[in-house]
Amino acid sequence: MLNIECIDKYFGQNCLFKEASLIVNPNEKVGFVGPNGTGKTTLFRLIEGTQEVDSGKLSIIANTRVGVLRQELDESHRSLLLETIEGDPELTALRLEREKLQQSLEDSSTQPLESVTNRMGEIEHRLEEIDAFRAESRAGAILLGLGFSKTDLDRPLSDFSGGWRMRVALARLLFSRADLMLLDEPTNHLDLESVAWLEKHLANMSGTVMIISHDRGFLNRVTKVTIALENHAIVRYAGSFDSYEKQREERRRLLIKSADRQDQEIEQIEKFINRFRAQANKAKQVQSRIKHLEKIVRIERPDRDHAPPVIRLPNPPPCAYEVLTLQGVSKQFEDNILFKKISLKLEKGKKVGLLGPNGAGKSSLLKIITSSLTADEGSVTLGDRVKIAHFAQHTLESLNQEHTIIESAQESAPSSCNDRELRTVLGGFLFSGDTVFKSVKVLSGGEKARLALARLFLSGANVLLLDEPTNHLDMGARAALQKALEAYTGTLIIITHDRDLMEGVCDHFWIVGNEKVTLWDRELSQYLEEVSQIDGEQKEIESQPFDSEDRAPPKMGNRELRQETARIRQTLSKNTKKNRERIKKIEKEIQNMESELKELETKLADPQLHENQDKTELKELVSKSGRLNSSLIEHMAEWEDLSIDIEQHELEAKNALDQLK
Repeated sequence: MLNIECIDKYFGQNCLFKEASLIVNPNEKVGFVGPNGTGKTTLFRLIEGTQEVDSGKLSIIANTRVGVLRQELDESHRSLLLETIEGDPELTALRLEREKLQQSLEDSSTQPLESVTNRMGEIEHRLEEIDAFRAESRAGAILLGLGFSKTDLDRPLSDFSGGWRMRVALARLLFSRADLMLLDEPTNHLDLESVAWLEKHLANMSGTVMIISHDRGFLNRVTKVTIALENHAIVRYAGSFDSYEKQREERRRLLIKSADRQDQEIEQIEKFINRFRAQANKAKQVQSRIKHLEKIVRIERPDRDHAPPVIRLPNPPPCAYEVLTLQGVSKQFEDNILFKKISLKLEKGKKVGLLGPNGAGKSSLLKIITSSLTADEGSVTLGDRVKIAHFAQHTLESLNQEHTIIESAQESAPSSCNDRELRTVLGGFLFSGDTVFKSVKVLSGGEKARLALARLFLSGANVLLLDEPTNHLDMGARAALQKALEAYTGTLIIITHDRDLMEGVCDHFWIVGNEKVTLWDRELSQYLEEVSQIDGEQKEIESQPFDSEDRAPPKMGNRELRQETARIRQTLSKNTKKNRERIKKIEKEIQNMESELKELETKLADPQLHENQDKTELKELVSKSGRLNSSLIEHMAEWEDLSIDIEQHELEAKNALDQLK
């Protein structure tokens, strides 16, 4: 399908690709990963043909239809359905030609020509081959899957905002029957439910799909091949993103090992050359080794892996157990009713995920809680000492661009907060050293998002309302934020299209939709399975009302069970965290020691070492080998003790979970 051979690509002095090669086969689902700036989007442009390689060759099988996800659509007054169908140019052209031919046949002044009727037959046959007679139903199913309602299908594109137009652009591409599809961040502007539908659709569709995404879970559930852009090369790995990480670590280890062996070989050759260079009887051997040295192709060592980022959240200040109460709240915009007399309560320490499609009122609910949006009726009551902080996309836009990072943080913090405390919190959000003096206006989207989150925690809030907090964050920062929120002891309500974040952090779910807010007391995966099956009319998901006098008795998966299960797992994680971290460190140390011992054994096996009259080097190597062996035995014993301790905690947790069943 796609063949890239030894390409180079530069932007000025910046090298993106150097002799990079890649093969992608038909019908493969491929994920592209790599830090920002390594050339993922540029590679897509090279494949699309909007940019050219500086050298090398990039070829695609002839007649391959390449489809690209456009970041915006031109202004149009066509309906969403027609706009989506326009994504298939062949279908559109055939229908237009058929219409013109039919008009010519109906024209009484024009005698039907045999060539016209023959062409009409050819068109009808081709339209049948490409399933044109179901085009409207197929396009409609895609639009519904991406979150549009049935009444939206006949509305003009111009009625919709930029985020919804992006969904139409995605719908056009999915409808286009492209043989090779290039998707750059396709989950942007989608809600959790639409992402779940898209995952299924991409996994089941034919054709080759290439995806750039910072959503690790999305890549794991869709792709079967991972392409990593690293060290100016394009490296192919079989398997999903998780599989790639394991393979990459093993490949890195082997490269380092090979480079170490090569360094040893070069060192030995250079020693021989330097030692015997002046001896005439060794001249031939010296010249031979010099030539051999010149022919050695140096193994390029992989870049040192940076430690994964760790975000540390300060503990929230204390507050009342009953954090928040909504009583009889209603809200509507013109004819659009979001809520009708909803009542709900939120207790301290709960982490709630809001479910429901975009437009159902999730963001409006958070704004009503913060009083930035006034309810039409009803009341919102906060508990004693409750302080709410709200993160939304406008939060980034409201940052003072002229401030430095530390000035921006100081603006949000109480006056009693000193410089050391400010730096501690900023350091927890990956701003350390002199970086705190960078101007806000030069920060990337991800850096601004982290600064906005840091300001939230500096504000002394104990209830967080987070609306898409992972937008603009790269994969490492997303994972760090998820771990931080999992460990956070305060209360939060979160809206996110990141399924891994929602599953990892939240222990309760509220469904917003159909003018109400209801409880979902089962697993998130079950909810997503149900909503992603919708193919046509929208249906209401069965969920538990907040106030029900005839509530069924507790059963598996209810709120109390989920809370207790989460508590047991959190306790297990807390009790084993230090041991797991120590085990990981010990395993690396053991690996290094074993590698070093093998090198020593190789050196000790050298006959020349034992023939030398000066035994100093031999004694040093033997002594070092003994020390390493002793240290290795101690490390293995510690590893075993820690593993036994973890197993004991896991057994206790398992028994506790079994008793809940």
